[in-house]
Amino acid sequence: MANIREIQSRINSVKDTMKITNAMYMISSSKLTQARKKLADTEPYFYALQGEISRILRHLPELHHSYFNKRENIPAEERKIGSIVITADKGLAGAYNHNIVKLEEEILSKPGQHKLFVVGELGRHYFAKKDVDIDTNFQRLFWISLTIMNWMRFM
Repeated sequence: MANIREIQSRINSVKDTMKITNAMYMISSSKLTQARKKLADTEPYFYALQGEISRILRHLPELHHSYFNKRENIPAEERKIGSIVITADKGLAGAYNHNIVKLEEEILSKPGQHKLFVVGELGRHYFAKKDVDIDTNFQRLFWISLTIMNWMRFM
């Protein structure tokens, strides 16, 4: 049977673990709040842009542009299909990365000439390991854009 010091040590250990867990909970909840705020800030722009595009397409049914061409006259095996795969560089985005990779694998299983443009380390590593031909990969895109934004601020 444990003596009183061992019991007190165990109680203190549990209390310390609870403090750490509570601190982690507070940090994650503040990050979630920030992410929700950023989403709420971008939603009006997204919905306005979506509405404008649908309004333009509704009023211009005879619109002919290469981006809207379904290319029915080209056989499915000869069609060029480009995919931009955006994955995380690191972090706790496992479910997101898994779903993105799974969707891209479904696209790659369809007939056609595929070109893959990968943003993020995890996607690049995954498709390189599977011997999928990557046309272009973008590494450290966040840091590059942050550097450019900082540089433009001083102009």
